Amino acid sequence: MKATVTTTIPAYNGQAFLQFTLESLAKQTRRPDRVLVLDDGSTDRTAEIVRGFGALKAEFIPNTVNPGLFENFNRCLDHAGETDYLHILHQDDMILPEFYERMTRELENCQGRGMAWCLDERIDEEGKPLSVSGKADGGVKHFGMDEFLARKAEISNQAFCATLLKTNRQPIPERFPTDMPILGDMVFWAKYGAHCQQLSEINLPLAKYRWHGSNQTVFRAPSVNALIVDEWRTMQIVEALRGKSPGVVRRMKLNGLLAVRSGIKAKRFRQLGNLPHARKITEVARGYTGWPLWLAGQFLVELRELIVFKIGGRPRHPQNVFS
Repeated sequence: MKATVTTTIPAYNGQAFLQFTLESLAKQTRRPDRVLVLDDGSTDRTAEIVRGFGALKAEFIPNTVNPGLFENFNRCLDHAGETDYLHILHQDDMILPEFYERMTRELENCQGRGMAWCLDERIDEEGKPLSVSGKADGGVKHFGMDEFLARKAEISNQAFCATLLKTNRQPIPERFPTDMPILGDMVFWAKYGAHCQQLSEINLPLAKYRWHGSNQTVFRAPSVNALIVDEWRTMQIVEALRGKSPGVVRRMKLNGLLAVRSGIKAKRFRQLGNLPHARKITEVARGYTGWPLWLAGQFLVELRELIVFKIGGRPRHPQNVFS
């Protein structure tokens, strides 16, 4: 029997970009067998767009209340037992025509649960490219469990739109944490990955992640707890999944990564004119990293700013505090 692919689209007031998302599904060389739009109480034209989309049948599943973003992601997971492959595609993102064909081919020999992810191209409101999440050399990396979890503890990039779960018609034994509004997906990828027989990264940009002014991360960014405390918490949760105590070098690496990542955010808020928030980020992050690693991290932040953005001229979305 042919393996089935189910695309779930968690939606809330998605009229600005949902049409483009659905069109990217209709252009697939291997179309999904089922498309479910799980609405979270939209008050705009989301339902009208889904029901009126003629190029591909999409089921509109309304929710009369608005429980929140990650609660709606968990509604997507409820459909795992009905399909061989499950994809959570945000209402504002897109996938290239060969996404499902290429991703399912990578996982077709996996006999149990599996997960594959590719690079994502970041685009703005108008679809203009901003950056790519890695080196697009076409290679495939297969991860052992410890290496995978080590990468996830370092919060290596893995976008929703770029990730395909092979469920083999089994329920998913993990859920998205609902108390981590920015980093909850990173915890989930690690915990689901711990149940997988295959973990593969495909170095091709087969997905498009859209940065725009109404991204949930933009709304959540002013929270230092969501930006810094949850990031450190994510690192600790995922590192613990490795089942061994980290040595001195490993602890320094994680602290150093937190210093760099937090330094980038603090710098972005300074560039945006929010100096009090930048100072608060610095204060909280330095409490985890200590002064020496914090200062070393800031040197790397400034070097990155010079090489990537000033000399290299890479564009970035003005509201992206992570770039």
